[in-house]
Amino acid sequence: MSNIQRFDSALLGEHYYKIEHDSGLSVFVFPKNLSTTYGIFSVNFGGNALEYEIDGEKVSIPQGCAHFLEHKLFENEDGTNADDIFSSLGAYDNAYTSNERTAYLFYATERADEALSELLHFVTHPYFTKKTVKKEIGIIAEEIRGCLDDPYDRCYMNMLDAMYFANPVKNEICGSERSISKITPEVLYRLCRDFYTPENMALSVCGNITPEEVLRIVDREIGTERKHFGATFASFDEPAVVKKSFVEKKMPVGKPLFCIGVKDCAIPKAAIERYKKVEGMNILLHMMFSEAGDFYLELLESGIISPDFDSGYSASPTTAYVMISGESDCPETLLEKIKGRIAFCRESGLSRSDFEREK
Repeated sequence: MSNIQRFDSALLGEHYYKIEHDSGLSVFVFPKNLSTTYGIFSVNFGGNALEYEIDGEKVSIPQGCAHFLEHKLFENEDGTNADDIFSSLGAYDNAYTSNERTAYLFYATERADEALSELLHFVTHPYFTKKTVKKEIGIIAEEIRGCLDDPYDRCYMNMLDAMYFANPVKNEICGSERSISKITPEVLYRLCRDFYTPENMALSVCGNITPEEVLRIVDREIGTERKHFGATFASFDEPAVVKKSFVEKKMPVGKPLFCIGVKDCAIPKAAIERYKKVEGMNILLHMMFSEAGDFYLELLESGIISPDFDSGYSASPTTAYVMISGESDCPETLLEKIKGRIAFCRESGLSRSDFEREK
């Protein structure tokens, strides 16, 4: 019998349900009086997964497999495509692959129960052939070439490659044309078997739907049989220092682009502590570099930056960094200004009112 827990927030006046389904799937239901219902079905398998061990066997897979698999799962054995099915239901569907996970999602104003059924069905019923895989290799190769020609994408990836020695976050999530050419139906089926198991997945649904309705659909589409998940990802040693302090690439742009990265190796192991650090770091960055602040206005009025200036902090179980990005005709001068701003804030302290506003 699936275990259902209710969690209430006095601050928000809202609640949600967590269901530990018999299959091992973690299900989260947020009942809200909304005109639209949203669902996201995710798996703990992303671009960083290049080597893993299962049942004593060490497995290496081509770079780009998680993203490739995301594309292929939308195709059904009967020749239909999940996109067309969602459209017929009046629903919108999409998917994305990050370094850590792959996620499939939908939103619908009507027939949300049918859309949820389709989401669970197509993700858990893979169908691949040599012909369709070969066709997809050509499609993704075009996508890869597009990324290589994108100055913004190159700037970001060069920053990651400069910061990290061994961490796979520096690798392209899509892979390379050479790596995806090694992907076969057999590789994809194995990855579905090894990773797309309920114990390694989570479902979140938010909208005008009850936990009982969601549970009924999960029972039907996923089943109640528990399938043990036994894969472990290969570990890596990443030093605290950066690999390179500066990287430059010439590409056709209207203004020079920059990505300034600050590598953080002090990553909390507990998810809740990691999320707290992400929020705290982003509050701090807003206090120092917000568009409403004097420092930003000084940089803008002096012509050092364009209005397209941003800062943020992200963290996962294996990767964390600050990124400050934008456009500048004199990025070296900007870097020194930013270093000076950090030193000034350290020496002079921070404003309590700024903190409360950003919080």
